[in-house]
Amino acid sequence: MASSAPRAQPQVIGAQGSGHDPVAELQRQMAMGAAQHGAQTAATKAKAGAFELKAYIQENPSSVKVACFLVGLVLIVFSLLGCFNVFGAAFKPKEYLSNVYNVFFGVIICICDGKESWMVTCFDVQAKLFKVAYILATQTGRALFYLYVGSMTLLVLPESMFWSAFYICIGAILCLLALVMLFIQWCGPYCGCKDNYGQMDSLP
Repeated sequence: MASSAPRAQPQVIGAQGSGHDPVAELQRQMAMGAAQHGAQTAATKAKAGAFELKAYIQENPSSVKVACFLVGLVLIVFSLLGCFNVFGAAFKPKEYLSNVYNVFFGVIICICDGKESWMVTCFDVQAKLFKVAYILATQTGRALFYLYVGSMTLLVLPESMFWSAFYICIGAILCLLALVMLFIQWCGPYCGCKDNYGQMDSLP
């Protein structure tokens, strides 16, 4: 009886023989490509959104911007002095609280009408504020906010003659600037004034 010859073992060709799976490699490359495409798409949309926000920020004329910034700065300084009872303030508790609010309001005013390059160096705080509170990016929204701050400042009437005069002046100036901004926004086009939009970057 003839002995049977041993059968040859089949050779594994391709992925199992070399330890390399072309299907898995293809899937990995496709996943990486999809992830990169998604990241690029998200970055493009975020950049486009930032450009769109910057394109529609309405700016005041330079003279009004400077006046608003200076008023906000003065409001911050004198409100801080009032909190520390300088110049014989002798405020009541509610007047101290009004000073704390005025410091906060003054900071917002300075951010809204401050120079853009300054705000960029301060962690781009202006763009962040306009993104969170877009109403302040519009001229009408800022005017209404300034009108509110001015009217609230007018109501702070301490016993000291100096501080009463200060609050009346600051409140009146803020209300006047707010009315000027509203006039420029709503009546300016009929008087030959152009809309002021902050083109902070060129749109693609």
